Amino acid sequence: MEVNTSRTLPAPYVFGLTLLCFALIARCYSAFPPAGTNSDGVFIITHLITLLYFFSCWIGGFLKPWEGRRKVMSVFVVLLLTDAYTVNESIRVFESSSTWSAVMLIFICANILAFGFFERWPEWVKYLQCAVLGFTLLLPFYLAFYLLPVYLVSLIGLLAIGLSIVTFSPIFLLWFNFRMVRKLVWPVRSYRLTYLWSGAVAALAVVLYMAAYANDKSKMEHAYTKSNIAVTEELPPWISAAQEAGTGFITAQLLKTDIVYTSPGVQSGFNLWDMPDREFGERRTHDPLFMTAGAFLGTITIPEEDRLKMLNVMFDKRHYTVDRYWTGKDLVTTGVSTTANIWPQYHLAYTENIYTVKNIPKRRWSSSEEAIYTFHLPEGAVVTSLSLWINNHEEKAILTTQAKATEAYSEIVGRQQRDPSVVHWQEGNRVVVRVFPVLQNEERKFKIGITSPLKVQHGKLVYQPVWFEGPAHEDAHYEVKLNMDKWPGELSYPGGFYSDKGKTVGKTGKYDADWELTMRNEATDNAAFSFNGQRYTLLPYQPSYELFVPENYYLDVNNSWSYDDYREIISQLNNKKVWIFHPRKGMMAVKEDNKQSLFNELHDQRFSLFPFYKITNPATALVISASDNISPQLSDLDTSAFRNNLRRFLSHEKIRLYNISNTLSPYLATLKESRSLVYENGTKDQLLAQLRNNSFLRQEEDSNQLIMEDAQIRIARSMDNTQTEGPDHLARLFAYNSILKELGPKVTGEDLSSDTALINAAKAAYVVTPLSSLIVLETQADYDKFKISDDVNSLKNASLKGHGAVPEPHEWALFIIAVAILAYVRFEKLFKRKRSVC
Repeated sequence: MEVNTSRTLPAPYVFGLTLLCFALIARCYSAFPPAGTNSDGVFIITHLITLLYFFSCWIGGFLKPWEGRRKVMSVFVVLLLTDAYTVNESIRVFESSSTWSAVMLIFICANILAFGFFERWPEWVKYLQCAVLGFTLLLPFYLAFYLLPVYLVSLIGLLAIGLSIVTFSPIFLLWFNFRMVRKLVWPVRSYRLTYLWSGAVAALAVVLYMAAYANDKSKMEHAYTKSNIAVTEELPPWISAAQEAGTGFITAQLLKTDIVYTSPGVQSGFNLWDMPDREFGERRTHDPLFMTAGAFLGTITIPEEDRLKMLNVMFDKRHYTVDRYWTGKDLVTTGVSTTANIWPQYHLAYTENIYTVKNIPKRRWSSSEEAIYTFHLPEGAVVTSLSLWINNHEEKAILTTQAKATEAYSEIVGRQQRDPSVVHWQEGNRVVVRVFPVLQNEERKFKIGITSPLKVQHGKLVYQPVWFEGPAHEDAHYEVKLNMDKWPGELSYPGGFYSDKGKTVGKTGKYDADWELTMRNEATDNAAFSFNGQRYTLLPYQPSYELFVPENYYLDVNNSWSYDDYREIISQLNNKKVWIFHPRKGMMAVKEDNKQSLFNELHDQRFSLFPFYKITNPATALVISASDNISPQLSDLDTSAFRNNLRRFLSHEKIRLYNISNTLSPYLATLKESRSLVYENGTKDQLLAQLRNNSFLRQEEDSNQLIMEDAQIRIARSMDNTQTEGPDHLARLFAYNSILKELGPKVTGEDLSSDTALINAAKAAYVVTPLSSLIVLETQADYDKFKISDDVNSLKNASLKGHGAVPEPHEWALFIIAVAILAYVRFEKLFKRKRSVC
């Protein structure tokens, strides 16, 4: 064979690079298929390309020793590795690679191709190649070892169809790398040292990762186990583990073991064919570091259900752990349309959002899918309407009990597979909307309406949009139209917004709910709405204060406290009874000799769950708290002794709580929203001033007056049927807040379907609450089957009518008929005169 001694590239090498470009295109297509396309068979292309190059080089004799052999083999090894990962997209041997390992594989491939020109590179490039070769050495070793169990089967398959050659790609990779080390790196001392030192750095990184893995794993398991001691047995053990766990990515990996991150397994070793049994909003990932640490140090022993609860609390993953009837992996949100009526003079708004969701299948066998959306509402907001488009016609929801709505949706979706949609109340100003079915390559449309008070912040009135978690929405079209009942002063437009015709603010573009509209805090105008013989009057609210002298002070200390705040408050309360609850030591009096140690121990906790029922004299107690948005919700504790004790205690007592932080934990937020606490918020300096003056917030709410403090409004109810012109949202907001107040600490964890009075109140106002839901079913027979009927004497679904909405076609018809009748009555004589003339 003639050896090519010129500096031109060998023909087999050029041919291989050309084939590699096509293979890489196919690989990218298989990993990131365009919407609506299927990539199942793409691996056949890359495999045929690999075989074509191999047999071409074999027949041409280019695999034998010659000057260009290194270049040819470098292309073949990269082709084989590309083929292996493309095949893995369709025939899973391991799950998707972690980001760092995928990047490392790219460097490995680039380095392999660069070794074809090692002698021609500048010296610094050679050192770089040696460093990359050493630093990435362990990954091919891991892959080769991981695939050991399938090599025997692959050998048999190699003789049959040849596809299984891809399982040997790590062996070829190791062979090529060691060949480069022996021939090019090892003979030169400086190259050899660079290679060894970079390999040592990689080994050190693995050791450090495993040490962090062991530390985080031990810390969580120890907290989980020790929670069985007497003081904390009122709470489930995962609470203690979540309180003491870190926030790093290794902690997250441990909690996601076998949920997102595959693990070596305890009984069967490497489980190559393990498939996910739930949708967590993240792809299943194979992380070599995590697998190695699990193999040597063991996997986490905390049960999966408890780890899911910890993820909900620590990383706010509630949306991704909801129960599903059908998958939703292929769903995409393609459009969002927001229309709102805003009453600046009433500090109120009503918003309707229309969402379009499409099923874009990535697999041929995809079927009907279920769309689940978690909506995050402004504080104090309530859902007051729901619609689902069925056969291109808008069908409005009917309000019923949450139990009936759940039963109807479950049976229809689980067995009959027909059209329903439902919205359920959740803690933390959230609601969950379900829509089924979304068929392949088709769209579904639904509408949700929200009544919300406008928050007063820094002297401005603020309108906040609803945002959601659900099907991907990065490319969704977004239209916003905000109708002002009265044009406000000092209106500040968010980016991309413009003033439209009349009193309207609008925007068109890609979906982005990260904005807010601010305006001057208008003085509240008089407004009232009458319904069912009762009048709901809107009034301004300004807090008033009263003398209150606490006898006992309780500090709810956790990670959100600063030591300076703690020290100043303790100093202010010198010679007074100050208490701190310690999860393992119980309620402890704060003294000079233990105040530092108590703070240090409790400050390490991510969150706290203050046991209000352990307060001995509630009427003269003050709890001082600081928190962030991390904590369990009340519903997370429903089956615990802690929750039962809390429910019994707060049903008869109300505790004053002063929050010195800007946020409130989900645990405390639900207690505040249900009026189970006498809640007050301020800075540390404001608290110190109030402690000096013994001046605290006066309670002004009762059964006929409810306060929305953040909006600086209150709604009063009286017996009066006089016709009024205020929006019906006054009655809806009053009913919603009144129901939460009546439920109090029973807002979760109890069967509320028998509370007829509260259910009737929710039905009359058409508001979604802990005991009521809105549901759309396909036919009247479905409603009859589950005994779901509309209440004639109710406010029905809220709407934008009367505030710029376009009438429906049937409403236009009624309007025209009415005008015609009025015209005939008014001009009857004229018609008769014309008839006589004719």
